[in-house]
Amino acid sequence: MANKTKKRKEDVPLEMRPYRVRVTGMFVWTSLAIAILMGFSIGRSARIILLKGAQALLAPHDASTMFVRPDHSEMDRASMPRPVALEGKEVPTTLYTAKNFDTSIGSSAASVYLERNSNTETCESAECRQPSEDASASNPVDDSDHLPAGQHLLVDIKNVDGTFLNSETRLADALVGVVNESRLTLLSYHCHKLIPLGVSCVGVLLESHISFHTWPEDGVITLDLFTCGSGELVPVLPVIERLFGIPQVQSAESSGEVEPPHVVWTHKLRGVVNMDTNPLSSDLGAFVLEKSNMDLKSEVGRTRTKFQRIDVFDTIDATQRDYLSYRKSLEDDASYESKQSNFFLPNREIYLDGVLQSTRHGNEAYHEALVHPAMMTHPNPKKVGIIGGGEGATLREVLKHNTLEKVKMIEIDEEMVSFSREHLPDWNTCSDPEGSAIWCGDDDRAEMYYEDGLAWFNNRFSDDSRIDTEEFREEPFDVLIMDALDPQDDVPFADILYTNEHFFKTLYNALNDDGLIILQLGASPDVHSPPERISHNRKRAIVMQSFENLGFRSVHVYHEGHCQFRAPWSFAVAFKGANGKSLWQRTAAQMDIQIRNRMIPTKSGEPTLKYFDGAVMEGYKIPPKGFEAVFCKALPTPASCLSDVKNMSQSRSVYDPFADRHTYMSKDSKHTICDDSTAAIRSVPTSIVETIC
Repeated sequence: MANKTKKRKEDVPLEMRPYRVRVTGMFVWTSLAIAILMGFSIGRSARIILLKGAQALLAPHDASTMFVRPDHSEMDRASMPRPVALEGKEVPTTLYTAKNFDTSIGSSAASVYLERNSNTETCESAECRQPSEDASASNPVDDSDHLPAGQHLLVDIKNVDGTFLNSETRLADALVGVVNESRLTLLSYHCHKLIPLGVSCVGVLLESHISFHTWPEDGVITLDLFTCGSGELVPVLPVIERLFGIPQVQSAESSGEVEPPHVVWTHKLRGVVNMDTNPLSSDLGAFVLEKSNMDLKSEVGRTRTKFQRIDVFDTIDATQRDYLSYRKSLEDDASYESKQSNFFLPNREIYLDGVLQSTRHGNEAYHEALVHPAMMTHPNPKKVGIIGGGEGATLREVLKHNTLEKVKMIEIDEEMVSFSREHLPDWNTCSDPEGSAIWCGDDDRAEMYYEDGLAWFNNRFSDDSRIDTEEFREEPFDVLIMDALDPQDDVPFADILYTNEHFFKTLYNALNDDGLIILQLGASPDVHSPPERISHNRKRAIVMQSFENLGFRSVHVYHEGHCQFRAPWSFAVAFKGANGKSLWQRTAAQMDIQIRNRMIPTKSGEPTLKYFDGAVMEGYKIPPKGFEAVFCKALPTPASCLSDVKNMSQSRSVYDPFADRHTYMSKDSKHTICDDSTAAIRSVPTSIVETIC
């Protein structure tokens, strides 16, 4: 059999036999090495031919170009400023593509590029193509996620010198200056001077672009600056105004005074923006930066403390104020505006982490509503505690009471107090009341504590963690005022402040038997708002529940509509003593007498209070309709909201949220309402008790 098989193989023709090639391992590795070497050589040669060297086919355009129409005067190419790479800047390799169309409508055109030299660092990695970390003049950038987002600054300037606006060389100088002072990177810019007047320029930035167009005959320039990344552009505004806002020159033919340059601007966030962490996407952006109808938007100051970011702006809304009257109030011409200049001041606004905190036009209304309803309701407030209040206005209002002996202000952010003293003098001056100090913090009755308010009260009044030493021994207060974050703020500290019943227990312990506490509760709800327990007002509902659980005898809710917060602002006052409700319900005449007897006179003779009086207090007695509406949406439905409660219309004249909390139709609450002593303490109307029990 083996012989037969062997014979058959030998009988197969040679061309039909299997073909086999054997190579050594050395040959394989040598071939692979040669292939790699050839690929590298070809790639390197192509790079040199296309990108490197003077004759490179795709070399970056380092050579600037200039076109001048023959029927117009020649422009000196050397006079056009050249972009420069700032020290420490890494400039990536870029390719330039352009197509020129008919330029006959322009008298000249110029394209100027970033020059590369031996001192210019180059980079070709992906890192270098990310937005620059120096994208603004003040704030560093944190682009760890490299989101496709940016900031857009639109600037209009009028009353600018026409000669400057028609000179592409001077305008190019200003463009390059803005870019350099803003720590941006200008790759190239391109300008066209139009016929008969006007210049258009666009600069290509590593971060994005800058462009402008001018109307020399009208003295107007519009400028557009966009940068990728989170480096802020608002700090660049003073640079733009200084370099582009060249004043007009008084000519022999013109009559009257020359108007100074006036800047109107808008700032917008573009692309994918993290709304939760960017303060510019909050109130600061909506009420100031993005508004286009502002005749004046001027940054007064900004800082970042250990705890928060602070921004202060002066604004004049064209729909509410007159910019020309403000300008006239600055002149010394015996006009009404100049004599009553305080009436025409811009509205100064303060923002903490982008959230509006206070305004010049709403300063007195808010702080008088926060302080005086409670202070006037207490028969003799001698010792007062303030939690928060870094602007100093709450302290200012407390110091107006002649019964006061000591006020202690516990504010965690000392830097904010100093910043407010410098930039918000109207908020914290006590120069007018007789016997006080220029700065309210210097008043002999005031003590300042730059500490955490929660820890301060916990160390002195907690049931289980009080520190029983002389340093922490503290007498109770007559009045406590919380002027801290809004309950709606979605930040961890607001959660700790308003959802921590242990903290409110220490405040309860810190009050005398007839003491009271008052706090602001944020924007008031309206009749269409959902129940507070399931809305962004959840923390406010928890506060009200804490007041009930801790045993406050009565709680009253009211709101003030003149605080300039774009919505009525709500407050709550809780009385520890049994007579708080009767004191709250005093007549307007009684309140006016109390105010007259209590307020310290002023040196100027002006009224001590600008908003609060007996008539205003009458409105505070009746809780807002919005609170009643959301209260009645709770589950189970409060008894006062049910249509079958007998004689409800005769039981009382006003909605009392605190009494109603004890009328829920549930087994767990029936024993509370039907207990005569408890019902008397809680002031539950007799008709409700009879109906339920």
